[in-house]
Amino acid sequence: MAWDTGSKLNRLFRRSRWQLTGWYTGVMAIVLAMSALGMYEAIAHAHRVAAERELKSVAEAVHDNLEKSLTANGQIDRGSSKLLPSLCLAGDPCLAPFEHNENHYHPEELYSSNYYIRVLDTDGALMASSGDYPQGLANSDTADLWQTLRDASGQPYRQLILPLYALDDQQLVGHVVVGRSLNDFAAYLATVRWNMALGLPLALALIAAAGWWLAGVALKPVRMSYRNIQQFTADAAHELRTPLAAVQATTESVIRLPEISDAEARDTLQVIARQNHRLVRLVSDLLLLSRLDIQTAAPGFACCLQDILSDIEEEMAALSIAQGIYLWLEQPAAPPLMVIGHEEQLYRLVLNVVSNALQHTPADGKVTICLRAVDKHAVITVEDTGVGIHPNDQARVFDRFYRIEKDRSRQSGGSGLGLSIALAIAQAHGGSIHVKSAISKGSTFTIKLPLASSGMHVPRPASPVTEAPRRLPVER
Repeated sequence: MAWDTGSKLNRLFRRSRWQLTGWYTGVMAIVLAMSALGMYEAIAHAHRVAAERELKSVAEAVHDNLEKSLTANGQIDRGSSKLLPSLCLAGDPCLAPFEHNENHYHPEELYSSNYYIRVLDTDGALMASSGDYPQGLANSDTADLWQTLRDASGQPYRQLILPLYALDDQQLVGHVVVGRSLNDFAAYLATVRWNMALGLPLALALIAAAGWWLAGVALKPVRMSYRNIQQFTADAAHELRTPLAAVQATTESVIRLPEISDAEARDTLQVIARQNHRLVRLVSDLLLLSRLDIQTAAPGFACCLQDILSDIEEEMAALSIAQGIYLWLEQPAAPPLMVIGHEEQLYRLVLNVVSNALQHTPADGKVTICLRAVDKHAVITVEDTGVGIHPNDQARVFDRFYRIEKDRSRQSGGSGLGLSIALAIAQAHGGSIHVKSAISKGSTFTIKLPLASSGMHVPRPASPVTEAPRRLPVER
């Protein structure tokens, strides 16, 4: 039912992808809506300020010209038309709104057809007017300086009221009302609203597409990790089931016997002990990998790599002689190459790689361990003349429970965790491990670890390090 599990997994991640896309699009929709609202208010405010500034400029120009044209009795001089050509005094026949006499020369218009002017006396009676005064506009309240009014059709207008004073005695003689239509302003804001209303869905569509793609990119490593966990769980269960099944079968076979001799009992116990040892080693490796996965930057000690490699050569010498393999160590006698870390783990790192090389090197072969310093790093190479690794397998030799020769590995007692542990230890110490191999020519594993700085104070262990744990050869 592997296909069913994959189908459920696909549905799970597809649903998560849709949820992430929905949340991303929703949040961006709120952000864009608030940004659009703020932008709209900023545009409207800027245009209101610009319109009021223009209206105030026109009103002040008209006010100054009218004050100059006032007569001694507070009336508007009929010659003021030279200053304000479109001004029509009350009771006089006037031209059409903003229709100028040909004898008047107008280099610059103070106001356009959007403006209207009304001159009121102190009682509010109309003294003069100019422009097209809108129908149904409410009477001006001279108490308010700025006013916003609407005509009979609901069109908005903005007007400014300024007092008129006689130049001689500074007596109040009236008010001048200058207003303008806000239709062009409303039309512009309507265009802005339409553009935002049409642009927002398009932007959200693009954001949704980008969110779908980003959700896929974000979930890709999660999906791979989930698959790796599934594979790891399945492999671990398989590795645990094999010795447990062997123990159960051995125990049941002995139970069925009516009687058992001492020799048979001893053989049975040896089988159980061997399988139990395999289980203990597998569980220990899994616990070590788990600790390395969650390990934080714990303080380490100064570890001399020459001492570690010498101990490994001494331990593996008997095994190499038994297999007819020549084991050779090359390392500088001085200066000591120091690495900050945990000596037991560093020992395990190199031991796993060396034992792996010995296991896959035939008789009369050679395994060379070399230590050197390169660019503030200690480089350890383990080179063998063994069977080599196929290029398709080189990228996976560090995967957990991965075996190139599964049957042979199980017979040797390996679980496929040796190189995985080596990689985890190297990464935990800020280093790396790589492999380069050719079929029938051998393999070279390169371990790179950062050296301790020469000026750095490196602590030494308070007590001698206990003997590093010994382990059986580990397979690729």
